[in-house]
Amino acid sequence: MTDLFPIFLKLDGRRALVVGGGNIAALRVQQLIRSGATVTVISPEAGPEIEGLAEADSIVLIRRGFERGDLSQRCFIVIAATNDPAVQQAVSEEAERHGILCNVVDNPGCSNFYTPAVVERGDLKIAISTSGRSPSLAGKLRQYLEEAVPENAADLTETVGLLRSKLRMEIPGDLENQKKLVDEFVEKVLKK
Repeated sequence: MTDLFPIFLKLDGRRALVVGGGNIAALRVQQLIRSGATVTVISPEAGPEIEGLAEADSIVLIRRGFERGDLSQRCFIVIAATNDPAVQQAVSEEAERHGILCNVVDNPGCSNFYTPAVVERGDLKIAISTSGRSPSLAGKLRQYLEEAVPENAADLTETVGLLRSKLRMEIPGDLENQKKLVDEFVEKVLKK
């Protein structure tokens, strides 16, 4: 298998489809909403969390099974989170046909991307992937990093961002010196 290309996607305003209405689907829907995606869920049945999001107009809920034409509306990303292997396969095949990013929960072979375990501290995000081979290991490593990464890492991220902006204004065009000054600041703060 070739190496995966690590990436963080900007989903703000992009169309996302989730096929399935259970707990895993609800988790993915929440992640997509936090990322700014416009989310549609297709499922004949939906759990209380998805029902609540639909009632609050946070998502569009279509109460039926997946149909092959559902991806022709050019969503940017689709997540298949059902317990029906035939539906999972159909979503994967249709996504591939339309060139759409697709994750099939618990089926790396049908996915063209994986959702990593993530540690978040504000704008700081640390993603952990095992290339779909061991989500359990990724989860355990996430727990370890949750304890190891200090809560104030979000504040540090904000401070370094402000420093970079200030340096761009004070010494424009001197990227090498800007980087050096930021690196020195980060080293000093992390040694405390």
